[in-house]
Amino acid sequence: MTRAALLNLLLGATAAGIGIFVYFKPPADGPADQAIAHFKPDAAQSIRIERGNAPAIVLARRDDEWFLREPFKARADPTRVQRLLAIAGARATARLPAQDLARFELDHPAARVTIDAQSFEFGMTNPVSTEQYVLTAGTVFTIDGAYATALPRSVADLVDKQLLARNEVPESIEVPGFRVFRQEGKWVVDPPAGDLSQDDIQRWADDWRHASALRVEPARPGAPRGVIRMRFRDGTALSLGILEREPELVLLRPDEKLAYHLFRGTAGKLLAPPRVPADSGRAGK
Repeated sequence: MTRAALLNLLLGATAAGIGIFVYFKPPADGPADQAIAHFKPDAAQSIRIERGNAPAIVLARRDDEWFLREPFKARADPTRVQRLLAIAGARATARLPAQDLARFELDHPAARVTIDAQSFEFGMTNPVSTEQYVLTAGTVFTIDGAYATALPRSVADLVDKQLLARNEVPESIEVPGFRVFRQEGKWVVDPPAGDLSQDDIQRWADDWRHASALRVEPARPGAPRGVIRMRFRDGTALSLGILEREPELVLLRPDEKLAYHLFRGTAGKLLAPPRVPADSGRAGK
């Protein structure tokens, strides 16, 4: 290919790109950098997500925490909720009249997010600028395309993966074969499990407190193979069912009717008594 031919090809590609950009982003109908929501995201109390033929996802706020209400009840992942609320805090890069909605694939939106009383409908992404077209309050806005990544692929993405809620601080953990509990301000292991320091036991208790699942799903019918009983600092109690130990530890929270699938190898840590760290210099004595 000659240099002149290559130059003509590049010029043609540039012109085509400009044409696409102009087609999908006609002249703005108002100033850019304006808020697309009519409320403050931090004040939101409810979120509803509708996407295709999937069941609607409904979240509600209680005090300072978010919970799934539909299609099933569960604690919501606070990070994922904040990403959804960030949509309401988006600033528009352009404001367009709500006309010819099919042009932006907003005649049949890919998703609709309703935060309190305001809905945000998601259309296509501009192929050149990567901006997202959103219809809300009778106006089409373009916003940063990153906001669309907050939309969950399924309800499972929004479930809190932490096994224990933030206010559930264990004071007693009874696992098949042994019990770890606090007595007069000190940790006790019954039956005794070697030369353990308070830090060793606290580390094991913290592993329980911060245990996180790979995935969480509604529990299937079936009897647990064992039971773990916990008592928390606030006086409440919880029983967990052991559904599987290998290849991954699966624990049932009957109060939530959810099964938590924990990382491979977690059973060997959580279902065994506290140990002296191998690098402590006390192991094996």
